[in-house]
This record gives sequence, C-alpha cells and structure tokens, in this order.
Amino acid sequence: MAKKKQGKTEDDAALWGRVTEDIKPLHSARYALNKRPDEEAASIPQKKKSPPPAIAQTVAPSKQKSRPIDLREGDHAGIDRTTRRKLTRGNLPVEARIDLHGHTAEQAQRRLRNFILDSAHTGHRCVLVITGKGIRGEGVLRRHVPLWLKEAPLAGCVLAISNATPQDGGTGAIYVMLRRKRENK
Repeated sequence: MAKKKQGKTEDDAALWGRVTEDIKPLHSARYALNKRPDEEAASIPQKKKSPPPAIAQTVAPSKQKSRPIDLREGDHAGIDRTTRRKLTRGNLPVEARIDLHGHTAEQAQRRLRNFILDSAHTGHRCVLVITGKGIRGEGVLRRHVPLWLKEAPLAGCVLAISNATPQDGGTGAIYVMLRRKRENK
C-alpha cells in the first residue's frame, strides 16, 4: 500500500480559504491591552472600514485609554483580579463618602465633580458615592452618576466603579476607585 501524501494540496488550501473567508476575529478588552501597537496594526483585518471623519476627530485615542473600568458592566481589563474582588466585595477601606440625596442633577454633578477632584488630589484611593435608588429603582442620579464619572474631567481621576455592597447602600451607592497619583521623576 502506498502512503498518502502529507501536507496540504492546492485543493485543500482553496477549500480552507472558502471556509475561513467569512470568519471575523473576536475582540476582547481583556486581551487588547496586552498587545503592542505594532501587533495591533498587524492583527486588524484590512476589510475594516475606518470611522466617519467626524467621529475620528472627536474621539482621540489617548482619551479612550483613560476611560474608567465599569465593573457593573463586566469590564475588567486594566485592573488585577485581587483589586477587582476587593472593590466589588467592599473590602477596600472607604476613605471618603458623599451623599447626593435630595440634590438636583445640576447640583449633584457639581458636588460630585468637586468631591472626586478633591479626593484624588488628597490621595484617596476608594470613595463611596451615595446616589439613592429613586422611585422604583429608576433614580435620575443613579443613572447619571456613572456616566458623569466616565466623562472628562472625572475620567482622568477614576480608575474603576462598582456597585456598593448592601451594608454600604447596595445599588443605591457606588464604590469609586481613584487612580494613584504618580510622582514625576
């Protein structure tokens, strides 16, 4: 008996090309941070369309990196497992807290901005923001505070956010982990 030829023939290569032509790679935030810029450029398929010019000009790449990690939505890239667990379980010491009950959205946004910036300047690492749940769990502050924390100027100070544990207010409060102040040498 004759042995079969090992390796791919031209027919096999053509078949494999047809099978894999519609495959799109999965993109994960978890692994995106581990790639070097030159690897990212090589791994991007050439068929991808660039964003419209208006969007490309308004969203700077450096701004995307400073976006806080929202553990409530399942984000976790950029923060280690131990720290993530400590934050979500309420095991990090809360160094400051602010209660935004009874404030209008405008007042709450101003107070939150001042509180976060002051806490970051002071060197606090974990703070608690109490928003309340609102009527039927649909409070205005409960919805807006996480969005405000993800926008400038607070996004530069905030590393991660997570719902508080029941003893600290549950879904009516948010743990905010602030970025460390780095000394420029």
